[in-house]
Formats: sequence, structure tokens, C-alpha cells
Amino acid sequence: MLRSLLLLVGLLPLWVLAVEDDLRVQITAPYVEMHTGPGSGYPIDYVVERGEWVSILKRRTDWFKVRTRKGKQGWVFLDQMQQSRLSDGTVLHIESLSAQSFQERDWEMGFHGGEMDGAALLNLYAGYAFSPNLSAELSLTQALGNFSSEYLLDLNLLSEPFPEWRFSPFFTLGGGMIHTSPNATLVQTEDRTDSTAHVGLGLRVYLTRRFYVRGEFRHYTVFTSRNENEEFNQWKLGIGTFF
Repeated sequence: MLRSLLLLVGLLPLWVLAVEDDLRVQITAPYVEMHTGPGSGYPIDYVVERGEWVSILKRRTDWFKVRTRKGKQGWVFLDQMQQSRLSDGTVLHIESLSAQSFQERDWEMGFHGGEMDGAALLNLYAGYAFSPNLSAELSLTQALGNFSSEYLLDLNLLSEPFPEWRFSPFFTLGGGMIHTSPNATLVQTEDRTDSTAHVGLGLRVYLTRRFYVRGEFRHYTVFTSRNENEEFNQWKLGIGTFF
């Protein structure tokens, strides 16, 4: 189940940062290599020579999609792209990914390890940022205990009041479902699925480039079909990346 989510999250679109429309620069390096995609693993399809003009179309992490005057399009790495100048003769200055880039993200994803009422857990999540302060997240958690295994599917909103801080606290509120599968063989018990609601708080610490560390505490309420609802706590710590 977790493996399927990891494959699905891996298909999320890469982070795309728009650059000024039709920004034209002149290449000052001896030559610039244009790849067919935003990565060194893509083949080189065209070489731009010194003195040629190109238009910057968009950016994906440290790769820039450009178009030549002849209409040829390809992707150029940041280091080579910086060896160009604007129409007024000034050198093109491009910043690499930073904490500011995280505030302007669209997508993020990551994983956690932790503890849920004495059971070890593994959590995968993906989120979309509506603004630097508000995100929506979908997560899947598997907790393996001595007597049962739990699978949680959660959808929650994350509020980050100080996104510009390197050590940035956040709050979560959401709901979902929990599926419990007993491990005991001596007592015949059935699997069950119940609705949940949770509140939580956490801390995100920006590391470098596209990576951050994230720790979180959540308090869950399980709405069972029995007379009393159940409650449990969840602690987790992990690493994430943004696009």
C-alpha cells in the first residue's frame, strides 16, 4: 500500500517557476549545451554558440527552458545560463534554490518515521501550497504493533504563520480513515474501518536547496461504531523536498 503511494507521489509534476515572459539574453560562454529535458541525464540536442540570443521560457529547479531565434528549444543548466548577459550588457544574475524558493513552492513531498501509541510507523505525504501560509496535504501512514496493524489515510490543512522563518512552526487540522487489521490468531476478530479527525502542531526546518526537516505531533479521535470513541497520539520526524 505504501509502495503504491510512493510510486504515485513520484509522478507528481516537477516544481515549475515561471520567468519573465520573453526574457532575452546573449550567450557569453564559448558554447551552451541544450538538453531535451531538465536534467543532465537527458541527451544534448543542440549547442548554442557564443554571441547567439535566446529567450528564457521557464525554470524547473536549476534548469531553464530556452528558445533560440531559429525556434529550437531545450534545457540549459544554471551554471551555463549564468554565462550570458541582458540586452543592456549587464550579466544575467540567477539565484539558486533557497529558503525564498520554498516560500514560492507549489508542491512538496516527504516521509516520516515515528511512533503511534507504542507502534512504529512509516508515513508518506504530498502537499500543494495555496499560499506561503496555507497548504493542503494527503498522507498515508502504516503503523505496525504487536497485536494489530493500522493504515491511516488523512487529508488535512496546514497553516504556517511564519513561512519566512528558517525554523517555522505550523498547525494542522484534518480528517480521514483508519483501517485496523488484528494480528492475533487466538482470538477471532474482524478488520474494521473507522473515520478519524485530528489536530496537530509541528516544526519545519529549512536545510538547503530543495530539502527540509519536519517534525510533527498529532492527536487523533476515532469515531467508532461502538458506544465510545477512541483517541491516540502520533509523533513523527522526517525529511521532505519541494518543487
